[in-house]
Amino acid sequence: MRKLKNVTILGAGTAGWISAYILSDFFFTNKQNVKVTIVDPSSIPIIGVGEGTTGIFYDFLKRYNLDELDFLRETKATLKFGIVHKDWKELNHQYYGPIDDPHLLASKKDPEDFEYLNVYAIAAGRSVADVHLHTKLMETNKVPFNFENNRPDLKSPFFYAYHFDNHLVGNYLRKRSKNIEILDEVYTHASLNENGEIEKLHFESGKEIETDLVLDCTGFRKLLINKLYNVGWKSYQKNLPVNRAMPFFLKLDEKNISNYTLAWAQKNGWMWQIPTQERIGAGYVYCDDFTGPEEAKIEIEKVLGHEIEPRNDIKFTSGRIEKSWVKNCIAIGLASGFLEPLEATSIHSTLIQMILFATDYLKEEMDFNNEKIMDEFNERVGRQFDDFMIFLNTHYVSNREDSDFWKFVKNDCIHEDTINFINKWKNQLPRMSDFDLYLSGLPHVQSQLYYPVLDGLGLLKKDIAREEMNNFNLKPFARDEYKRFNDLYDDQMKSFIRHNDYLEFASL
Repeated sequence: MRKLKNVTILGAGTAGWISAYILSDFFFTNKQNVKVTIVDPSSIPIIGVGEGTTGIFYDFLKRYNLDELDFLRETKATLKFGIVHKDWKELNHQYYGPIDDPHLLASKKDPEDFEYLNVYAIAAGRSVADVHLHTKLMETNKVPFNFENNRPDLKSPFFYAYHFDNHLVGNYLRKRSKNIEILDEVYTHASLNENGEIEKLHFESGKEIETDLVLDCTGFRKLLINKLYNVGWKSYQKNLPVNRAMPFFLKLDEKNISNYTLAWAQKNGWMWQIPTQERIGAGYVYCDDFTGPEEAKIEIEKVLGHEIEPRNDIKFTSGRIEKSWVKNCIAIGLASGFLEPLEATSIHSTLIQMILFATDYLKEEMDFNNEKIMDEFNERVGRQFDDFMIFLNTHYVSNREDSDFWKFVKNDCIHEDTINFINKWKNQLPRMSDFDLYLSGLPHVQSQLYYPVLDGLGLLKKDIAREEMNNFNLKPFARDEYKRFNDLYDDQMKSFIRHNDYLEFASL
């Protein structure tokens, strides 16, 4: 057993600071005298990238008593209530992907895993997104607040998400760090002890520090986990066909800042648009088997109707390492794996990994030779990535055949598990029991995320939905509940304020 005295986070991007906060809080709450150090070299610039989150980042702010208005003011972030998917099913078609779940508030009926609001919507020929508050917010560009006593007052129980520049978020967390030592050094190499554990980290200045536990938050470089240990690699490239990203900025309509991410399918991939308070961070994610950087730039300029100035053109490989935790080294964030930008899985995965580790595995004394414990953690983290891959892969089940890329996707990229899920759900609509719970209650991709995508792509059958409503004799009840939710939302929308008004209040 090894008593923890010094814990080090190598890498001070978003993943690094999230990790530092969670660890510092854990040790403080449990009254453990453990020093937390984050290596943040000022000589290595961090390039800001527009990024979206899921609702778990809202929980992160609340959990660590970080004031939202303060956060919005300093990071120039905006609120996000979901994703608008454009041209994925076919050209000139779009659907909403809201991130709230009305079934959390719906009256319970047997069977409990039967999501009758979604099934009723499909049976009635309506979009499942229509019974979501977040869809109405996206359609009207409002937020679930009204003003009381000259302050915005939240009127929704649902978590929402954010758009932000990851560099500004890193700076924000840095300024608010407590009980975290910041080390301005450039890492060079590590020393291992006789058990293969990292004993010391060495830096360009000649400084060295002892450490008992190290978190590798060095992104794609994987400076520790991949250099020191044999961790293996599981590629997703066959099923996630895009492999290059061309980020650029777009002009922002400052009087009408959107409260959603736009995911717009293109001839050879898709384009993201993520609005912050200062600009729209955009990018074209494409497959270089079908187009190159110059052609991709021309393609996007034609779609947008004006020239763009690409900030970079990044080649990436989607996949994950097979072992995120080896000895006393744990890879977090991009160092452990990367899918693609769709559905904001990166920061979500980082938070899940760290909360899971702190909740189920972190102790004052650690046994870094206990392979069983590490294998369990690695299996859970790996499965989270694998499940997200299948979810993202489902987005590519399209009717489009207007380019060689989309023909290739249709014929060669859809995973066997994706096909099996879709075939199953053609005969029985998705239920909560279709998904295993293995992350200690932490949020994960389940039916509430699948339903808007499957429905938006036209993969759920009206006749099956009607049959299920009749089998459980729930049509009258579901119709009344559906109406109750929509009437409630319509009434609330009358007093909800504009997204811009909320952002302007935050800037005061």
